[in-house]
Amino acid sequence: MRKPGYLLGLLAALGLWACSSAPERVPGPQPVPPEATLARPSTPPTPPTPANLKSYRIAPAESRLRILVYRGGTMARLGHNHVISSGDLQGHIWRGATAVTSGFEMEVPVNTLIVDDNAARSEEGEDFPLNVSEDAKAGTKANMLRPTLLDGEHFPKISIRAIRITGSASSPDVLASMRIKDQTREIRLPVTLTETESALEIQGSFEIRQSDFGVTPLSIAMGALTVQDTVKIKFRLVARAVPASP
Repeated sequence: MRKPGYLLGLLAALGLWACSSAPERVPGPQPVPPEATLARPSTPPTPPTPANLKSYRIAPAESRLRILVYRGGTMARLGHNHVISSGDLQGHIWRGATAVTSGFEMEVPVNTLIVDDNAARSEEGEDFPLNVSEDAKAGTKANMLRPTLLDGEHFPKISIRAIRITGSASSPDVLASMRIKDQTREIRLPVTLTETESALEIQGSFEIRQSDFGVTPLSIAMGALTVQDTVKIKFRLVARAVPASP
């Protein structure tokens, strides 16, 4: 019979082991409603190019995207929640006279995602205690990039593109396509937008089920310790105006 220490060592190796001071409460996002991610392929339209469109480029150093991943299972207290961050978003936004004539396309590099940065965890609150060990971070990232999850070797980018934008200029309602690995789904993104003469700031959040995109959430010890299928994605984008061609 294997000793109890074997299981604890396994948890640590998988990057799910939390320090003894971690809270007992195991929060997580509410289940994603069926209409949030539609289980069908989606092909976004080609961006329009009328001369009256104003073009913006996402500023990676000023933008951020965070994926909040929650533990689950009967042994959830032995794991910890994760904050996965991106600081090198790529993409552009085009803005027309109305929301309908506006759009965007954005890519999230997978292999440079940052796991459990202290500053990010602190900003996300008490569900994310500080000082996750470097070994745990490395284990989590290795698991995250393996073939059954994000498969960073073969699918190095996640893409999000606008399909249709409606609503007001400051609070547009966005229908977008999101591609993870080889799966594309439609998602709805309620966002807020602030515009200045030379820049846009866009903020929002949404939830997805990993399984809708062919990602199998990590599960060990016969499901006693798992990663919840539903994850929350938060973003703040700063896009700077691209000078018009002479």
